[in-house]
Amino acid sequence: MTVTPFTADRASVDEDAIRSLVAALLDDGVYRLAACGNTGEYYALTATERRRVASVTVEAAGEYRSGSEAALVVVGVGGAPADAAAEARHAAEAGADAVMVHHPANPHITSDGLVAYCRVIAEASPLPLIPYLRSAVLDADGVRRLADIDGVVAVKYAVNDLPAFAAAVDATRDRPELRWICGSAERWAPFFWAAGAVGFTSGLVNVTAAPALAMLAALERGDREAAMRIWALVEPFERLRALSADGHNVAVVKAAMRRVGRPAGPVRAPASEVTRADEEAIASILRSWQAIERPPRAEVTEPASVSA
Repeated sequence: MTVTPFTADRASVDEDAIRSLVAALLDDGVYRLAACGNTGEYYALTATERRRVASVTVEAAGEYRSGSEAALVVVGVGGAPADAAAEARHAAEAGADAVMVHHPANPHITSDGLVAYCRVIAEASPLPLIPYLRSAVLDADGVRRLADIDGVVAVKYAVNDLPAFAAAVDATRDRPELRWICGSAERWAPFFWAAGAVGFTSGLVNVTAAPALAMLAALERGDREAAMRIWALVEPFERLRALSADGHNVAVVKAAMRRVGRPAGPVRAPASEVTRADEEAIASILRSWQAIERPPRAEVTEPASVSA
């Protein structure tokens, strides 16, 4: 999940920084980019800014969008049904490859309502759809109805309840082409993998892709010991992101990016910057990653499995 860099005064999106970040991610070997996600501070962006972030990300990925390792750009959409549908249409017009539907930020959600919400968006855009689930509102029947919506190609699952996730995967066993993605990043990836995930999203790839790609390669070759060695190195970083009820999720990533010289800018309210103690912890964690080597490209058999 790509961050959204802001200018120092937080007043504007830094489009040049987006271009620089996209180039860095692609050079690192991350070919699946998700703009306007939660790591991209979706809910701190105006409607106009979201569209610009989507368009600039697609443009920046330009030369990488063909060939055997073609980059794909996924754009997050959400809000009121009509607004989400309009954003999905714009994503298609901008040349994006797929749409990720944010779990509605609404206190009143039912299984039927969530399926209907995703159907409205699917009908508005020709792009493949990736629903993003952050609460256990869907039972097995609801999961099945969600998967049966025309255009749904994957589900990003970020409910850290492994039995519920396994039941959701089981409900779609006859849809082997449907891809289940761990939406809780590296901290949960090995455990979701065991229950049926075939990939995971990552925020730390904005800092460096080596840990995520090394973990992916280990999971794909069934090397549990290697995967858990990487897990032990990244878990402290992900634990920092989870502080303040996940409130520091993006701030920790951006602080780490600034430390390694990548364009990030500040976070916008209602998030806030990390403390000095957190900065020192981040520096220590980054030093522990220096020995992690990015696996050879041939070893990462499915670049779609890690999404920035």
